[in-house]
Amino acid sequence: MTLSQQFLAAATLTFVSAVVQALLALKSGAWKQGRMQLVLMALGFALQTGFIYLRGQEVGQCPMKSLSDILVFIAWSIVLLYFLVGSGYRLSLLGLFTSPLVSIMQIMALVGGFAPYKPKGQVNALIELHAAVALIAYAAFALACITGVMYLVQERMLKRHKIGGLFYQLPPIQGLAGAIQRLVRLGLLLLSISLGISFALHTPVSNPKLIFSWVVWALYALITVLMWKHVTSPRRTAWLAVIGFILPFISLWIVTHA
Repeated sequence: MTLSQQFLAAATLTFVSAVVQALLALKSGAWKQGRMQLVLMALGFALQTGFIYLRGQEVGQCPMKSLSDILVFIAWSIVLLYFLVGSGYRLSLLGLFTSPLVSIMQIMALVGGFAPYKPKGQVNALIELHAAVALIAYAAFALACITGVMYLVQERMLKRHKIGGLFYQLPPIQGLAGAIQRLVRLGLLLLSISLGISFALHTPVSNPKLIFSWVVWALYALITVLMWKHVTSPRRTAWLAVIGFILPFISLWIVTHA
């Protein structure tokens, strides 16, 4: 196992620890606004960043070409957005719902392995920017999916009158609905910017990666319009955010093997 992979393995263990710590704290009633959760998430993020830096040194460019590297970059972007938007939306338990997805993605990356890249010419910074912005957009969609799960969990608790430790740490259900909409719009904006860069690069329309990017863009544009027109209820919006992430997640396998 290379040094970069050791960093990634340590980051994964840290995020798993964050889940266990949060569950134990909730069970014992010692949550205390998730301070330990923030510490563990910050440590995991630092280790992720260390992996990306070391992996970049190994391949001589930003590591976003193989499926395993893409999964890690999206996982890193999810945690980055967690710190940027979590406190703003007052999603105190977002880390508990984020850590499992991040852990799964990184375990899949470790199992898949990290092969060296094929030799290539000079790296085009604009191409790198196009790819990075697209993957951060996917991370925003992933966070919208996670927030949708939080909404559905809280709604189920309300319907079943199961008011416990987890319920009291969740933000108001209306706040979760609003956060889903903002995250979907953020992801759509970032993906639009990425596709705009592809025009500047004169990327062929037949490029499989570009085709699937447009399909994902169309899906989330439709979801955004439905939310804007209030065609869907908050519950259906949450389901759209959860189910909608299946397409960009599956497309990662398709475009990396095209």
